[in-house]
Amino acid sequence: MNHEDLEVIKLGGSILQDSDAFQQAVDIVEEEMGKNRLPICVVSAMKGVTDKIINAITRSHSDQWFQPREFVESLLEDHIKALPKGEDTSEELVDEFEKLLHVLAYIKSSGELSDSVYAYAVSRGENFSSRILSIHMHNRGINNQCFYGEEILVTDENYKEAEVELEKTKELLNQKLQGPIESNSVPIIAGFAGRSESGRVTILGRGGTDDTAVNIAYGLGVKRVIKYVNEHGIMTIDPKFIENLKENYPDLLAQFYDLPDPQVIPYLSYVEASELLREGRTKVVHYKVLNPLMKGDIEFHIKNYFNNGSDGTVIGRVEEAIYENKEPRPKAISYQRNLYGVRLLPTQSVTPSEVYSKVFSALSGTGVDIRYLSTSGYQMSFLMPKEDVAVAVEALSGLDVAMEVSPMKGQKGTFSVIGSEMRGMKGFFSRLTGVLARHGVNIEQAIQPNSENIIRFSLDDADIPMAVTSVYYEFFR
Repeated sequence: MNHEDLEVIKLGGSILQDSDAFQQAVDIVEEEMGKNRLPICVVSAMKGVTDKIINAITRSHSDQWFQPREFVESLLEDHIKALPKGEDTSEELVDEFEKLLHVLAYIKSSGELSDSVYAYAVSRGENFSSRILSIHMHNRGINNQCFYGEEILVTDENYKEAEVELEKTKELLNQKLQGPIESNSVPIIAGFAGRSESGRVTILGRGGTDDTAVNIAYGLGVKRVIKYVNEHGIMTIDPKFIENLKENYPDLLAQFYDLPDPQVIPYLSYVEASELLREGRTKVVHYKVLNPLMKGDIEFHIKNYFNNGSDGTVIGRVEEAIYENKEPRPKAISYQRNLYGVRLLPTQSVTPSEVYSKVFSALSGTGVDIRYLSTSGYQMSFLMPKEDVAVAVEALSGLDVAMEVSPMKGQKGTFSVIGSEMRGMKGFFSRLTGVLARHGVNIEQAIQPNSENIIRFSLDDADIPMAVTSVYYEFFR
């Protein structure tokens, strides 16, 4: 079977809630196999399980009254309820719960909670979920084989925020999965975990199961990943923003007659997706998936779990124009709020490259989370979360290339319009800024980080609701 016949399916914890949800996952597998495709299933822990395990780890370490066995037995009962009706648990599933009990008991008795022990314990939920799905598939007569993340992903030694070693993982994947694929047996892979070269279990951090899915696709040469979610896809505007307008800004909303509902974006290029994902505008998928997708030229398809016939959103390489009449409007609007600024006036006696080198090294070394950057020959401005301002000021003030470093006054925000459809459209920028001006929005700074595909503004935080609403009303009616 070649890679054109394979696809990776990611099933998240928010949808794997009960027996019916697992049955629906099997329905999807059957449908894909009916089209002569072999799905490689990557699963998260069941909803809420990882949080429960984290709490159990903490209590095992610090609460003398906590009983790990009682917790594990209760958690096992919850998973048994997710099995097919009348189906008994498997020996493999029980073994996984015994492993969790063993590590929690070790934490309690030894008082040790290293990063590697934490990673091992917290990643057990995905293993449970993979076994539950396997039992459901066997119940339907579908041949399958379970693999744990630590069996097939090679990572670095950062146990709690591990990075996958792509080429080493590629070699291991092809060794492990070649047999099941050739025999048309569905691989079920527990996401979120890997194993470092020193042999210890690691976890991939936030978005770790998405990360597992795309790294498997890259390693096997698969060109399509489908992530099933509760949402319909990535939207033109965050639906929660519209809800917030109705609740907290009724006077502002009243100025815009018949504000359109958010719509699903059919297609995003990698560049467009990066802007939306890195700003945190959507929680549907984490930006870390983009690296393997881009390297492997892989499409990432986000689909609604409860409506498999819906189109959803595809993230891919080509910057396709999705509007037939080439109307100059963005695909999406994004924003960030509650940011604060730091301004640096560099010395004029060295080149900008020398200034940038020292400034960015200082900020990186202290872990400052830069959300917006503007540079000129005269100054550099940064926006960041409030808690990072004092750290940034201290780090920058000690540089020999800094003549003056000061916090900016007031609370800031950023507002972005995103979409390749804007590119080359004469008058678009004037129309965009004109809309903001007519509604009293003051633009403090503006940048275009990727040609005309992305335009981002720095504003006073209080102006964000009006900026987003007015531009959305102008371009999406």
